[in-house]
Amino acid sequence: MLDLNQVLLLFLEIALCRVGISSRRSAERFTRIRGTAATPNVVCVVVGCASFLGCIAVGVRLHEPHPRINDEFSYLLMADTLSSGRTSNPAPPLTEFFDTFHVLMWPTYASKYFPAQGLFLATGEKLTSYPAVGVWLGSALASAAICWMLSTCISLTWGLLGGFLMAAQFGVFSYWSQSYWGGMVAALGGALFFGGVRRLWDRVSWRDSLWAALGIVILVNSRPLEGVIAAAPVTSLLLLRILRKKEWKDNSFWRDFVLPVGIVLALGAAATGSYNRAITGSFWTPSYVLHERQYQESPQFVFMPQRPKVTYSSPWIQELYEVNEMRLYLSQRTPLNVMLTAARKMMGWWAFYCGILLSAPLLLAAWIRGGRLRYFQIAVLAGFIAVAIFYVQRSIPPRIAIDILAIAQFVILWFVFDEFWPRLALGTIGFLLFEQFFVKYSFPHYFAPAACLVLYLQVESMKRLWHWRGDRTTSEAKLSRADRRRAARALAKSPPVPFPLRSFVMLLPFACLLSLILRVEARANGWAIDYHPPDIDALPMQDWSLRRAKLQKWLEEQPRQQLVFVRYFANHDVDHEWVWNRADIMHAKVVWARDFGSEHNQLLLQQMPDRKVWHLLADLPEPRLVPYDQVLAHAPGGVLPPPDPPVFLPQAEP
Repeated sequence: MLDLNQVLLLFLEIALCRVGISSRRSAERFTRIRGTAATPNVVCVVVGCASFLGCIAVGVRLHEPHPRINDEFSYLLMADTLSSGRTSNPAPPLTEFFDTFHVLMWPTYASKYFPAQGLFLATGEKLTSYPAVGVWLGSALASAAICWMLSTCISLTWGLLGGFLMAAQFGVFSYWSQSYWGGMVAALGGALFFGGVRRLWDRVSWRDSLWAALGIVILVNSRPLEGVIAAAPVTSLLLLRILRKKEWKDNSFWRDFVLPVGIVLALGAAATGSYNRAITGSFWTPSYVLHERQYQESPQFVFMPQRPKVTYSSPWIQELYEVNEMRLYLSQRTPLNVMLTAARKMMGWWAFYCGILLSAPLLLAAWIRGGRLRYFQIAVLAGFIAVAIFYVQRSIPPRIAIDILAIAQFVILWFVFDEFWPRLALGTIGFLLFEQFFVKYSFPHYFAPAACLVLYLQVESMKRLWHWRGDRTTSEAKLSRADRRRAARALAKSPPVPFPLRSFVMLLPFACLLSLILRVEARANGWAIDYHPPDIDALPMQDWSLRRAKLQKWLEEQPRQQLVFVRYFANHDVDHEWVWNRADIMHAKVVWARDFGSEHNQLLLQQMPDRKVWHLLADLPEPRLVPYDQVLAHAPGGVLPPPDPPVFLPQAEP
């Protein structure tokens, strides 16, 4: 549960603060940084370029991202389709050979997902032939957008710091930026929306209206449900403010707000509806909804009723949807299990978005408030440490304790952030987290629309640490004698801090950078190091996906077109799926197909008569291609029987 490397870096930072980094020098450095952060556009471009170059450097140091999660292959199918100038593909013949996870086979052959992530991948594939470039472009834009949003909510200097923290935490080395699974595009949409709305709150302008509307379009086409939940509170308050101030009576309001927002939303709705119709035949039915009807017996929300039985084309498709996902759905149907899985989800959320280093400013912000709040924070922190030390995976009391401590920490932060915008951000985060407790699956990228709000609270905490007991020599001359006495009394009641807070704020970004470098080098050199949750699924050095990518590359280099029949053992892990194909299956250089035995396979061989045919046992430690005719020659009677059905193994308690 604890990232020990970040714990050591935090203690090292505190030690450096105590032994030699003076607050005066820190203030001088901060002033120097503020001088360089004078132009918002330049700052955002610098942050975006730094994130993009960092992604490239990590890819060069380790390797190019290769798909390994089922969702990644589906997104790459979408990217291949869009880069070919199509929104969908004709359904191939004999679909049972190609049917796979998170993909529609009827009425068209297409990914089930919303198009924003695939559009970025298609951009990278079209421009450079590498869809990973599209992922890195999304990471750069998201980092720049968060820098822009924070410069609006706080100041330009703190926005620069927030953009740097975004890149160091998960903008350069995480599964958001080094896989095809998604996250960055939704984070980009959230940053554009919240930054635009924050500016519209102060003054209506057509530029900010365009940015906010564009953010909504991106959210609807990446994480629509979570995006709507995240955007609902601030949108409602903005509309109430407009009605209360009667801004709608001003002609400039219609010109600078209604018209640009209406145009962007109308164009976005038309494009999204056209995309839906090309795949599902209906303007209003997304491919995701149609896929749920065709494949999912268990709904996404655990409180919804179970759907009717579905007939699957393959026992492996059945194992994922009817067995694994159904078991996960049924295990969360009771209030107790919802509460127990909520603890696991919150642990994963905290490890991804905060970790040890970025939790420190939030905890210190409660400390400097003083009074009883400081003692409550100490007690809650001690509780978290005790749970981390004595946590047992299947034990119920620690997970209940995590729920209670998380609620207590939320209440503490509510009193720490006693202003409107921080409390609105905190309430939105809590609202979206509450929704995550009732979904069947919960991954960090589901929360991506509100990632900018987490960084906003972290940077706001660092700003408060910086200005706490600030340099009074510059401000006392502007205060009256009564104000100076009041400030002196408040300062006398403030709790002591064992190290300079300004030095701590200055050193924290360097600690995050050092953590990033350490994680990359640990992955490259195979060091035994605690995995940092953001990069668990990013660029593994020893993985089945690397073997598949190697075989794919070799097959594409062969002179003839290739066909590979894939066979699994009975204990196959359905998360290691080899049967994935390009958008135009029938004309692709390499085609992967399921092995149904020689008699049924003959139907596909008749459709693809001129290909070199291979057989692959994918679950061997080192899978290798064997010519299909050799396999038939060694089969009893020259007939290859159908593969054994999967063994439905019991799944661990969530």
